[in-house]
Amino acid sequence: MISSCKSRSILSEKSISKIEKISLSERTRGTIRDFTLSNGKLESSINGNIDSQELSQNDWSKIVEYTEEINAEGISKLGSPSTKRYSDAALASHITITKNGTDHQSSTFDSGNPPAELKALYNEVQRIIKTKKSR
Repeated sequence: MISSCKSRSILSEKSISKIEKISLSERTRGTIRDFTLSNGKLESSINGNIDSQELSQNDWSKIVEYTEEINAEGISKLGSPSTKRYSDAALASHITITKNGTDHQSSTFDSGNPPAELKALYNEVQRIIKTKKSR
């Protein structure tokens, strides 16, 4: 019985998120947009104009949920489904997951068209950004 409680305790510790922040960077000639989401805060830098807003616990929980479904260590090897960024027809984007003190940066992809494995996380980050911008 003691080992059962101990194993439940170990499982609980493992399920506690170690995700510290998620960053989305989007760039092309003349445009630089960086967004960083962490527990309680959304920081934005658009062409050097910096803004910070509160991020709800519910929004952060959704970000963590989507991030935990991703193999962070492997995101640098994910292929981009399109190449419009090569001709500045799309912003060149990447996502960085900071987990357990380590940054895991995705390969570059066209804004709006991330690798399938990052799509849910990317869409949630974009939803939060748009919601905050409209306030």
